[in-house]
Amino acid sequence: MDMGRLSLALKMISEEYKLSDAEISILSHRMMADDVEFERIWELYKNKARKFSGGVDRFKELLLELLR
Repeated sequence: MDMGRLSLALKMISEEYKLSDAEISILSHRMMADDVEFERIWELYKNKARKFSGGVDRFKELLLELLR
């Protein structure tokens, strides 16, 4: 896994969604555990602007699931 991409992803997501340190830690562990899952989450985040439909942020729903 490219740690630079992971750091960028965590930084962008945490800034946009105002994540706490504890939430960043949870997300970091989840994303580092599986390269395929990291790629899936990162692609969904990057593409969320195009998939934003009807005012519902679908990525936020995924993020909440990941933080549970």
